[in-house]
Amino acid sequence: MSDSYRKDFSDKAAEKVKPDSQKSYAEQGKEFVTDQADKVAGKMQPEQEKGAFQGVNDAAHKGKSEATGKSMTEQAGEYVDAAKAKLNDAAEYVSSSLHGGEKN
Repeated sequence: MSDSYRKDFSDKAAEKVKPDSQKSYAEQGKEFVTDQADKVAGKMQPEQEKGAFQGVNDAAHKGKSEATGKSMTEQAGEYVDAAKAKLNDAAEYVSSSLHGGEKN
């Protein structure tokens, strides 16, 4: 059983403990991207290759996704849109930091 390319549970736990209000845009963006990559890896990884914890976690997320009634394509589109928004927020933050809060 290999959980290659999967996000470690200790990383997930550490991210959940720290409130988003105390995280930089870069931290929030990184978490979002790695969470989405982990979800994709979970869907691509065969069940027999998942560790016990990954299998349980993936089953829980699958149940939540099915409860929303959204297709994988719809969810992927939402993930891309959300990632774009987070990257835009990060770019605006960096720009305002470099330019002393000036708006263009």
